[in-house]
Amino acid sequence: MARSPRSDTPGSRHHVMNRGVARRTLFENIADIRFFLSRLAREVRAGNIEVHAFCILTTHFHLLLRSPVGELSGAMRRVQLSHVRRFNRTRRRDGPLVRGRFRSRLVDSLSYRFILVRYIDANSVKAGLCEDPVDYPHGSARWYGRLRGPPWLQRGWVESVVRGHLGHESYQPDGYSAVFKGEIQSDEYLVCHRMANPRAPDHLDDLLLAAPPAVLAWMRRKALLADGTRPGSAVVDPQSVRAAIARSQATHPTWRVRLTQKSRDAWLVAAIGLLRDLCGVSWVEAAALVGRSDSNVANLYRAHRRLLGEDDAYAARVSQVAHSALGVVSATLEAIRLAVAGS
Repeated sequence: MARSPRSDTPGSRHHVMNRGVARRTLFENIADIRFFLSRLAREVRAGNIEVHAFCILTTHFHLLLRSPVGELSGAMRRVQLSHVRRFNRTRRRDGPLVRGRFRSRLVDSLSYRFILVRYIDANSVKAGLCEDPVDYPHGSARWYGRLRGPPWLQRGWVESVVRGHLGHESYQPDGYSAVFKGEIQSDEYLVCHRMANPRAPDHLDDLLLAAPPAVLAWMRRKALLADGTRPGSAVVDPQSVRAAIARSQATHPTWRVRLTQKSRDAWLVAAIGLLRDLCGVSWVEAAALVGRSDSNVANLYRAHRRLLGEDDAYAARVSQVAHSALGVVSATLEAIRLAVAGS
């Protein structure tokens, strides 16, 4: 099967990650990590990439990179190849070390860039290596927790977010953790689902700042364009959607809609629609979340799409719930707005 081409235009930003083959150890000691970072630094000096955030763990790595000249693939190929050759030479081994071609996802919204920095930082916490990312020695959070870091780490955007959020003229390292403190489960869901669907368009900036009518307009456009078979890009995690539905359901516990000759629980139809539209879940995932069969979920999602266009009352309530769910994700919206203004 032919490889899908990467969207690597000059100036684009990317979430880049890779793992050891069969989830084996990729970095066994500090020397391995330092060598890998030195190869990244070489590509930075050559003008091929910019490093904005990173976290190097035992079995994998995460990077937030900018591609100034559209040379991301070549730069990462050289970095990985140098690391594998050195690793094999010093262990007297041969054969593959990394799982294969590195994975990447275009980062084309400022809101997602903000979330991604939090996610990259949180990897060391999730792995149980520290309680605060600034204490982990092999991640960019350590350097953002100090006034200065390695010259190859591009700190400008992150520092501008922290300065704007705190209202400081100069960067204060102790403010980094407060501004980029993540919601680990929510951030992980968004990042992992987007990495699994790398070519889906990103509407996160527009939706986080949108009023309910604008959210409804987006959902109706999505209903008209989508074939319903493939999930889109995630903008909210399922827990946020279910919490928003529960809040609205507490006020309106009984809500029915007419489907052909039967009336159905509108909350079930709305839940399936929002899980697909906002969370980008598959049929199998949606079925597990609502306790229905795959085929039943697919049929109810098609009903949701039809109701969005034909039933104004249904559409209005669903858009209110969607807006409420987005509000959970945008708890740090002020910092994101400052990032938009300062970038």
